[in-house]
Amino acid sequence: MSMDINTSKRLIQVKAYLLNYIEQNQLKPKDQLPSETDFAKKLGVSRNTLREAYIELENDGVIIRRHGIGTFVSQSPVIRDSLNDFSPFTQIIKESGFTPNFQTLYMGYECAPSDAEEVFSVPPSTKVFCIKRIVRADQQPVIYIEDYITPAIEAETINWVEFDGNMVQFLSTSLNTSLHHIQSHIRAASLAHDISQYLELESGTPILSVRSIIFKEDNTPIAYSKLCFNSNIVELNIVRMIRPI
Repeated sequence: MSMDINTSKRLIQVKAYLLNYIEQNQLKPKDQLPSETDFAKKLGVSRNTLREAYIELENDGVIIRRHGIGTFVSQSPVIRDSLNDFSPFTQIIKESGFTPNFQTLYMGYECAPSDAEEVFSVPPSTKVFCIKRIVRADQQPVIYIEDYITPAIEAETINWVEFDGNMVQFLSTSLNTSLHHIQSHIRAASLAHDISQYLELESGTPILSVRSIIFKEDNTPIAYSKLCFNSNIVELNIVRMIRPI
């Protein structure tokens, strides 16, 4: 029985199917996937469409294709996040062939760090709601996150029990407001000693440090996030268009 594939979303759906197949069948690195012919017939798509999905998954580090032999689960997949569009960490991790898991380390009020004070334009020693968490991929810690919520919001009135790790969607739903954009700054950094235990890396290990601000439609900052990515397994990429000279 073939699977109905919407033409406009065909490639995305085929990729999702292949990722789900790997996860549901608990395929491990070096395990072989069924032939392109079998998958194309099962999905009801052309070999060309399937091949495009294979190429993207290979570029994402999920699979390895060996000409004349077959397609295999990659031995050392890398989590790749495109900066061109926003995608929740859960989706990014799943699309890279991993199982995501979030662990909350701390949730409560504390004095805002100086950079958060500047973002929210609040005086020193202002207390803000903070969430510290670890994101894992197949139980391997890959991202350490500190989220700070603007004091303009009564964060304690939000039902954080329902927080699923997607801060943008959660705040938009909880506050019944539309969020407009995210501004991020990325730089190379050395892993701080107090965070190294959570990423299970040695202090001073090179990491990707990201500072992100979530803005409402009126350009008001609603949340400020400090993220540390394990650069051994997470890769950020972006495509920039070249303007005609």
